[in-house]
Amino acid sequence: MTNEELRAERTRLIREASMFQTKPERIPHISFFVTWKILDYGCKLSEAMNDYDLMEKVCRQHQELYNFDAIFELGGRNAVRIPEALGGNTYQVNDEAGTVNYVDTPICSIDELEELAADPTKFFWEKGMARKYPCWADKTVTVDRIQNVLTEQGKFFQYYMKILQIMKNEYSMPTFTAQTNGFTYCGLDFLFNSILGIKNLSIAMRKKPEQVEAAIAALNKTMFDPGLNTLLNAQEGPDMTTCFDYDITMLVHTILNRKQFERFLWPDMGRVVNALIEKKKTVRMFMEGSSRIAWDYFQDAPKGIITMHPEQDDVFEVRKALPNCAINGGMPVTLMGSGTPQECVDRVKLCCDELGRDGGFLLCQDKMVSFRNDATRENVLAISEFIQNYRA
Repeated sequence: MTNEELRAERTRLIREASMFQTKPERIPHISFFVTWKILDYGCKLSEAMNDYDLMEKVCRQHQELYNFDAIFELGGRNAVRIPEALGGNTYQVNDEAGTVNYVDTPICSIDELEELAADPTKFFWEKGMARKYPCWADKTVTVDRIQNVLTEQGKFFQYYMKILQIMKNEYSMPTFTAQTNGFTYCGLDFLFNSILGIKNLSIAMRKKPEQVEAAIAALNKTMFDPGLNTLLNAQEGPDMTTCFDYDITMLVHTILNRKQFERFLWPDMGRVVNALIEKKKTVRMFMEGSSRIAWDYFQDAPKGIITMHPEQDDVFEVRKALPNCAINGGMPVTLMGSGTPQECVDRVKLCCDELGRDGGFLLCQDKMVSFRNDATRENVLAISEFIQNYRA
């Protein structure tokens, strides 16, 4: 089989599974390994994150050892060199423990929500940057330093375009998500991840809900609406040369109750889901923590549009609640890290037999595999060998 034929074969298997098109010849295997693959390579996290040539070697070994059908992450999740060029401490890398932490640094107080909503760009430049970067606060930032940030950003993009081409041309890996359909980033997500932080947002939604809504609307004008318009103007129908047409990763829902979900998040999230349905495009939906709060809203989606990627939810419960949605997942990191190879294989077989016999199932890890104890090489090898050869 040629490189192009193998890439097309992998894409077809993933599309057929996610869209319930036909009984699968075999279950596709997706990599959701992130920093674990660096540790598996045998180097320090900081070494690979600061050396794109080394990160390329990490990604090469990951595919050569385990022979996945698609890889979600190729060394781009923690772009530490970009914020560090401006003296930021967005990421805390602990090589001894093998961990990466994202620092939850609020750049806006609850009392400043009205100011943020009035002009988000002005607020970011005049207050937000100073709270995130010391050199901005003490006015020691220089043109050369800003240029260094832009240079680092360029180097990162060069690396990522290179690794995508390597995976495509040398390893027959399909494109995971179509790049022409836009990207939507809900204002509430932005408040949660980058502006207010977890604690402040939780308080603000209770004490100043109208101001939160105003901030969401203001942020959406530049962070959400353009991406949604791109999707709405995209060509109708799925791009069958890619695994998925769209990808959504969410975390903010984990701090919301039902009323908050309906008020602050679903209005925007629902617009995206409805646009995908209207344009007949597929989405991989990864809602960190539990996605249960959204299940009622997904039940009426046409079969084959949404592929749920459960992190903490039981995949068999997801299948019962959402028979119209494919499932990408099923392999717990707790089992990959502490179980035996046979226990891992037994789990894979159970998922394939129960969830994938008639389509609608892709084997993947339940979490972004990040820590040293999330998996052993012996177990991942056993899983990979079995799934490549098993026919339900």
